[in-house]
Amino acid sequence: MTNGKKDTIGQLTLTARAVRTAFTAELSAMGLHAGQETVLLTIAEKDGIALRSLADLLAVRPPTITKTIARLSAQGLVEKRASKADARQSHVFLTDAGRAIVGDLEKVRKRVQKSALSDLSDKERKALRKLLKRVEANLLSAK
Repeated sequence: MTNGKKDTIGQLTLTARAVRTAFTAELSAMGLHAGQETVLLTIAEKDGIALRSLADLLAVRPPTITKTIARLSAQGLVEKRASKADARQSHVFLTDAGRAIVGDLEKVRKRVQKSALSDLSDKERKALRKLLKRVEANLLSAK
């Protein structure tokens, strides 16, 4: 951090890194890599989503999604199928093993969140969420 106590973005970066590190340790124990949990949780919400739509939703490039889906498929967690309407498109579905691990991922998220926010009141948690959403909106509108 370059500006000590006034470097809010630096602190936000360090905090995000600490959350990611805690989460990555838990994912590793499950045989997953960072980022795969977001893909799995998104597919769980939108089972059968087109790969292109998944990439757009997660704000990543299509080759990144293709590589991640290939890994998750090799692990038996997802299944990629060609679209019935357009053979150029593929859709991704959770397997039974994928659905089972999603429940574990949600528990991991809750554990990490509980640890990260353990000494914050409900009011402080709500305020933090609200402020983080504003920061995100500011950055998205600046594009």
